[in-house]
Amino acid sequence: MNDQKTARQQEFSSPLDAKAMPPSCWSFKVAIRHGHCDPAGIVYTPKFFDLFNHAIEGWFIEALGIDYYDVIGERRTGLGYVTASADFFTPCMMGDKLEIFVRVVRVGSKSYTLMLHAMKDGREALRGHFTTVTTALDHHKSIVIPADIRAAIVAYSEKWCQ
Repeated sequence: MNDQKTARQQEFSSPLDAKAMPPSCWSFKVAIRHGHCDPAGIVYTPKFFDLFNHAIEGWFIEALGIDYYDVIGERRTGLGYVTASADFFTPCMMGDKLEIFVRVVRVGSKSYTLMLHAMKDGREALRGHFTTVTTALDHHKSIVIPADIRAAIVAYSEKWCQ
């Protein structure tokens, strides 16, 4: 087994402290509401993916300076997830406040991978992993990441969230 991969897996196998996030890393704050929760008052798992998607939309607009809705609407460029998963470290309940940090893991020619760190009370409550493929919505086929989007993602990963 590759020793470097093993070390990386070990590094991310436990929750991070919020202080581990670079101070310039963009984040999205959200309060957990009744509508996010199941009858036990714990966040219903699929709702986390909705919250992560809200964070990614905000990241596009605020951190990248690209109108997410224009990309999908006017430009007809899809930003669909080909992989979406999460690691859960501690339950989140009604009234909890999360801060979700967005980090770029990889940028390819037609896809990019993001890691989202949802912090609660200074510790990581969960971590999301999303690989997005860019598509032509009129044909539903993958396309090269548009130059402006790729440049913005690369600039963010190099400047803001090392």
